[in-house]
Amino acid sequence: MIGFFDIKDILEYMNLWHLKVFNEIMLSGTVSQAAKNLKRTQSSISAALSNLEKEIGYDLFVRKKRRLHPVPEAHFLKEESKNILQQMDILDQVLIKKKETGSELIKISSIPLLAEILIPNTISKFKKKSPNSNFFVSSRQSSTVYQEISTQTFDIGIAELQNKKALVNQREYHYECICVLFSGDPLSKKKIITPRDLSKKKCASFQPNHFITKNLINIFEKNKAIFNPHYQFQNAGTSCVSIVNNSDTYSVISPISFWLINKFNLDTSKIVFRRLSSTIPYSFGILTPSHQPMSQIAKSFLNYLEIGIENMLREIDKKGVLFKI
Repeated sequence: MIGFFDIKDILEYMNLWHLKVFNEIMLSGTVSQAAKNLKRTQSSISAALSNLEKEIGYDLFVRKKRRLHPVPEAHFLKEESKNILQQMDILDQVLIKKKETGSELIKISSIPLLAEILIPNTISKFKKKSPNSNFFVSSRQSSTVYQEISTQTFDIGIAELQNKKALVNQREYHYECICVLFSGDPLSKKKIITPRDLSKKKCASFQPNHFITKNLINIFEKNKAIFNPHYQFQNAGTSCVSIVNNSDTYSVISPISFWLINKFNLDTSKIVFRRLSSTIPYSFGILTPSHQPMSQIAKSFLNYLEIGIENMLREIDKKGVLFKI
């Protein structure tokens, strides 16, 4: 059985052909009908599904009476695969338009944290230099960004770092996560917070599979403290502003989340930000395909993006909460 929080790991193994086969089987319910719809042989469809299930180590369907019945979690995967395929259709249309107009297209895949403000701001500045440039920006989770860069579908990616891949070049940034406390908490008087300080307190954390949550569990265990993930969010970074409203609650966020909180002008009058004694690393990077030369205009935009990230880091540093690893 697939756990709900394993969906992003499954997507990492899926190429576009896997996505199409999986999506078509979900719609039709049989390999034979999926083969007809995709204009392929049944054996090729069966092989694709078998290879995918072998790669991820899970069965996506239960075979009953000549039909394939998806396991419950496969429906979550279907929504994600549907979104990716829709974006690829849009990208195809954009590429056709590019050929017709002769305009330059730069394709960017990024984690949502930086796709909301940093990339649009960088594009705005770049357009002043290259007004004929066009952009296609995809907001995806890190595993999908890696896939889209390694398959050379996109020119530039920004993702939280994962295991290095041969098909991806990456410029890396490594910093510490930050502890968020209620301003009235006695701990707010300390400059550095230990896991034992936070033992049994209610944590506004990310979901269980997130690397920050996994690191918190590890450092609490090592320090013989009790980790209490009372609130769990898809994005705890900005949620902490509302949730950390008493001395029993805290959160741990990335420096980029801190930057977004300030950019969104969220009310931080009742919270403070402190350094953790046990480092929880936050590593992200700019990704580019290693086996495909970048166009000159993509290289030029990459320079603008690097400057934008450096400016973002300087803004965080001025607030006194940027700690480089």
